[in-house]
Amino acid sequence: MNLHLSSIYPFLGHSLSSNGVFNAAFDSEETRNVPFTFSNEVKDIGSITNQKQSGRCWMFSGLNVLRIQAMKKLHVKDLELSESYLMFWDKLEKSNYQLECVLDTLDEPDNSRVFDTVIVSGGQQDGGFWAFFTALVKKYGVCPKSVMPETIPSSASNEMDVVLNYKLAQFSSKLRADHRAGVSLDDLRKEKEAMLSEIYKVLTICLGKPVDTFTYEWKEKWESFTGTPKEFYDKFIGLDLDEYIVLTHAPARGFEEGKNYAVEYALNVVGTPLHSFVTVSLETLKKAAIDSIKDDQAMWFDCDVTALSMRKEGFLDDKVLDLTDLFQSDFEFDKGESLIFRNTAANHAMTLVGVNLVDGKPNRWKVENSWGKDVGDGGIFVMSDSWFDKFVYGLVVNKKYLPEEVIEASKQEPIMLPAWSVVSKIK
Repeated sequence: MNLHLSSIYPFLGHSLSSNGVFNAAFDSEETRNVPFTFSNEVKDIGSITNQKQSGRCWMFSGLNVLRIQAMKKLHVKDLELSESYLMFWDKLEKSNYQLECVLDTLDEPDNSRVFDTVIVSGGQQDGGFWAFFTALVKKYGVCPKSVMPETIPSSASNEMDVVLNYKLAQFSSKLRADHRAGVSLDDLRKEKEAMLSEIYKVLTICLGKPVDTFTYEWKEKWESFTGTPKEFYDKFIGLDLDEYIVLTHAPARGFEEGKNYAVEYALNVVGTPLHSFVTVSLETLKKAAIDSIKDDQAMWFDCDVTALSMRKEGFLDDKVLDLTDLFQSDFEFDKGESLIFRNTAANHAMTLVGVNLVDGKPNRWKVENSWGKDVGDGGIFVMSDSWFDKFVYGLVVNKKYLPEEVIEASKQEPIMLPAWSVVSKIK
């Protein structure tokens, strides 16, 4: 071990202690290569949204994709769909599924991996996959934010989740204890329904009662709509969510390109499909993204937003942060190996809304984030193409932009992955 340090290192240490690692590694000259300008952009995406201190990125991104269609049909310049409305049902459905998992694993030992992953660690959290989003929208529809606005517990959800997880752990323990005492499964299910009523009460107190019917007025044409959230979706959005396929670039050992995979236990609404995806090459992923943007279609995507990114400035660029020069050490790491060792993971979902093409090839991408207007360029982030290569994993695309072999792969019986798989981390 060579402990003889260069004479410059103490000065670097002083800089880092005052500025932090990423600020010290920030290469302002590199930012000239990633300006916030793009040759192709999705038009009229609406104003920037803000998930605040909650983990609902997947929900915000999904609703940001849907609202573009609604704005076109309503002929309005801006619209935000209610995240609080979908959050209510997501929390209730996740609670129901959690208790169903308890009933399905009553004889599972307390020290098993399934018990630890599904029962103990399952619980309530804000994250989700595209499959979670589509399950909620199909069952409950959507409504404008003005109809069911944010509350403190929806915008800063940790305390509400603490309460929900306490109740779910309490309920799970009772169901397992009653099973050991000989209570029948039918009676346990009756207990579960009473438990869900308690969860519903907590959610109503925290988020408000979700609307059954509502009236929405928009001044651009002095028109109004009265109906249910599902009727609102059907009339003003109407996208067939079954036409969308989740693509994933996960070049880790054990994953074969062109296959359909699903993650065990990865759902929120009982009876709906598990989170699944088709593994594709980067080239296929990017071509689908470019074709979608050229056709004015925004896309939900997920990535490792913590990797080599500058939140305040809005840069997703592995070259803007020069850790190699700062530490005089190699930081290159194979994407697949990085996944296997959990060094990176798809931990955030955003919306892809633009690309800059040079001779038909992308060199940067326009990203709509849900962290408010005070970061990036008014809430917009710029992503370099090399950062895309390293840290983008999933992309949701209408199948009309995909080659036939990918569509056929999506129809295959999925290869089942365990809940602790490298791609099972919830957004």
